Amino acid sequence: MTRTFISMAKTGGQGKTLVAQMLVLQHERKGVPAKLAAADSDTLNQRSKFGRLFTHVKELGIGEELTKIKASTDPNLAIKYWDEFGRTLLDGGHIIDVGANVASELFAWAEARNAGSLLRRRNAAPVDLVVATKAEGQAIEDARALIQYSFDKQEWLPTARRFVVLNEVAGSFAPYEADPAFKRLKAFQSQGVQILTMKRCESDIWTLLERELISVRDALKLSDVDLEKRYGIDVWTGHGGLTDLRAWADETLAAFERVGLAPSRDKSEPAVEPVGGACA
Repeated sequence: MTRTFISMAKTGGQGKTLVAQMLVLQHERKGVPAKLAAADSDTLNQRSKFGRLFTHVKELGIGEELTKIKASTDPNLAIKYWDEFGRTLLDGGHIIDVGANVASELFAWAEARNAGSLLRRRNAAPVDLVVATKAEGQAIEDARALIQYSFDKQEWLPTARRFVVLNEVAGSFAPYEADPAFKRLKAFQSQGVQILTMKRCESDIWTLLERELISVRDALKLSDVDLEKRYGIDVWTGHGGLTDLRAWADETLAAFERVGLAPSRDKSEPAVEPVGGACA
């Protein structure tokens, strides 16, 4: 069955766009087509980071129109603006990278439009929510709050499956094992939320990817000769960097697979789950 994946975080810098990147790579490796979209309000670039990493990304929430809407006193303008997000959900089969600055607006739109009713009636593709968090106290609490919010808004934005990606880019989560917010986050596992760890990538070419805005998918298609000629990287540094990047990508996608974070073709699965289920 076609699925829609939403990669989201309540605050910026948690790794949600990296998660979306890995979903793109995963779909490509499995031969499952996916359409790409981004909901962000980055008016400076007129394109989201996701849209600068990949071509053919449907941009939602970019540009001066959204800036004007935010300044307007007419709440209906914002609701109508995000209807394009709703059309994307109805279309299905998307990987959507959602900016932290618009996450709450999308849930508000869904409630205002009673989106769940239409999505269920149209038998829309299941929507899976993937929340990323770094090993920082406030980030963990934000991830917990966002998962809870998704349960609270289940009636209006039906979520079939929920995943939390523990992004170790800022360090291990081990020091937070006794943290109350981390315990509450892990308690969502009793409600079917899957939690997985994404290790920090130690590849020597990672800084190049970030600086040049090269996606992991595209980087893996490069050779050490490409890195040497295009970016002036020593051939051994490039060779070792690609080897490490490939191993990290394989390990990350294996972690996705272990918890079922993958495209599904199971036609017997219901499109959206019934309303209900929450964890305090």
